Amino acid sequence: MDIGVARFGWDVLQTIITAVIAVYVWWTARSAATKQAIDQVDDRVDKVVSRLDRVEHTLEHQPDYGDLDALRADLAQTNRNLAEVSAQLQGANNLLNRLHDYLLHDRGGK
Repeated sequence: MDIGVARFGWDVLQTIITAVIAVYVWWTARSAATKQAIDQVDDRVDKVVSRLDRVEHTLEHQPDYGDLDALRADLAQTNRNLAEVSAQLQGANNLLNRLHDYLLHDRGGK
């Protein structure tokens, strides 16, 4: 066997081994970068899910249209009751004024 052929074979083998190592390093670096990117996306998704859960929890305790309709009905009933009381108070006030006028003018003059 010629030493030149052996040396050439050895150089080719070294080149192949170096190429395999380069491909391996590139592949693992790519996988690590991809894994890191996926982890970052997972962290962001977890934060978004956490915020969404808080928003949903807050919205569950907010009044809905039914609650607002019930509140409007209660306010309308309160307004009707207040108008009734106001009318009764006006009547009582008118009666009191008549009694006052009677006591001052009609009865006081006799």
